[in-house]
Amino acid sequence: MTTGESAINARSRRTLPSRHVFFLLVFLMYVISYGDRAALSIALPTLGKEFTLTPVQMGWVSSSFLWSYFLLNLPSTIVLDMVGARLIGSVAVGLWSFAMLLGGMAQNITQFLLTRVLLGVGEAPTFGVGATVVRSWAQPRERGSVMTILLTGMQLGLAGGTLAGAYLITLFGWRFEFMALGGIGIVWAIVWWLVYRNPVEGTAQSTRTPISVREIRSLFRSPSFLGILAVQCTQNYLNFLVMSWMPLYLIHELHIDITGTGTSTAACYLFAAVGAVIIGRILERIVFRNGIHPPLRRYIVVTCLVGAATIGILPHFHSLPPILLVLSGALACLIAANGANTALLTDLVEDGHKIGAVTGVTLTCSNSLGLLAPILTGYIVFYTGSFDMAWYMCAAALLVAAVLSALMVRTPIRMG
Repeated sequence: MTTGESAINARSRRTLPSRHVFFLLVFLMYVISYGDRAALSIALPTLGKEFTLTPVQMGWVSSSFLWSYFLLNLPSTIVLDMVGARLIGSVAVGLWSFAMLLGGMAQNITQFLLTRVLLGVGEAPTFGVGATVVRSWAQPRERGSVMTILLTGMQLGLAGGTLAGAYLITLFGWRFEFMALGGIGIVWAIVWWLVYRNPVEGTAQSTRTPISVREIRSLFRSPSFLGILAVQCTQNYLNFLVMSWMPLYLIHELHIDITGTGTSTAACYLFAAVGAVIIGRILERIVFRNGIHPPLRRYIVVTCLVGAATIGILPHFHSLPPILLVLSGALACLIAANGANTALLTDLVEDGHKIGAVTGVTLTCSNSLGLLAPILTGYIVFYTGSFDMAWYMCAAALLVAAVLSALMVRTPIRMG
């Protein structure tokens, strides 16, 4: 164990109650973030009719928050490393929640798109904040489990946002849905500012230097980083595809109303969240039964990616139970893979003070691919009349990423 890890363990023991409160707040941040993203996917059928949108145009609208999101992943996380997760967390969540409020007031599609771009600005450092908190407060042996549990907040957010959104839209309309979810985020931002404290205060925090261009270039010379990045790119693509299009996919395949779609989508996300925690814990026990060796975590990633690739059999089913079973199982494996892959990154990066910026580099690359998912899927549906090709493409990409992770992720990631 390194001196830095010993310090983290000692700090964790001294602050055991606080760090679990921090983890809970990060979990809730992911819930709110993905609840806000789900708000658009469940509102898209109604919003599309109001603004007279084609499937291609709906794909572009679904991806609009990613335009600013991926551009600002790296700059926002560089600032995060300099000033800490307390300030950035509060500002980020407060800003995107304000964008949700404005979205509910938009009177035309141009105004609505501008609010989505603003939402992307706010959400840009979200995962950098989470990675920074885990690196700072979680012990090395528990990082994989902690990260997987935190990432289930994404699925719970999608489930809650979809289910609540469906009923709010039915009762009050999609505008009220956006404004209600925005209000919840503003409350979180205030609580985070009052509760969270950065692990390093005063001059030590202020003297940190930002990540340099040379250090960023050195990341791309690391086989381990490239293997982690390949996984991040493919899982992000499937994640954004499902998040953007699942309600419309279920309507297309099963011909159910918006309330039924919301309930089915929420059930899928909930089953996936529970399954991800179970899968992650079982695989960690198996892989680390003889002791902690971080590079071995890639075998958890590989196993989960193969499980997620079962999304490729989805076109062979046309009734609700098997569709939900396949979607839930694939998403559970995808979340567990994401948790293990993110833990690999936090474990293998030698300079832990720059984990926020390294996460930003990873997200910039992966989100540049992820933003294509809703757009490309819109074109696939428009020209083929089905989602089949989208699922086949995702399955193939996940299997390729599994091979790359197994072969490449072996050594520490050095920046220098």
